Amino acid sequence: MNTILAVITALDVSSWTLIGSLGLLLLALSLLHRQQAQTRTNTELLQCTQNDLRALISASLGMGERMQEVERRQRRLAERQEQLDIYDAANQNQPYEQAIRMAQSGSKTEELVDICGLSETEAELIKIMHRFDKAG
Repeated sequence: MNTILAVITALDVSSWTLIGSLGLLLLALSLLHRQQAQTRTNTELLQCTQNDLRALISASLGMGERMQEVERRQRRLAERQEQLDIYDAANQNQPYEQAIRMAQSGSKTEELVDICGLSETEAELIKIMHRFDKAG
């Protein structure tokens, strides 16, 4: 123990400065190594985040295109529905006209129901009205 104390006291200021500098150098190298490891970790996280962002952008673009296609189809269907509504309004009386012609030719109520798709009450009403037309 005395030998260690003797060595320590025998060291001059320049030796202590050198020992201190070596200690600081080791500390700096350790901090540098830790910083480099943290930089690698951050770089890997950044790469993962960039990949996720690319995937989200790609999905978003695909969804946007899909939404545009759905909107186009919806507009076409709305136009088609409007055309069908116009056609249906123009041809709405067609079953009744056919039923009147059939009633005038003497068809039975059941035939009017089956062929023209009328209810039994509607078919009977047409038969009654036709009967009055013939009488009048």
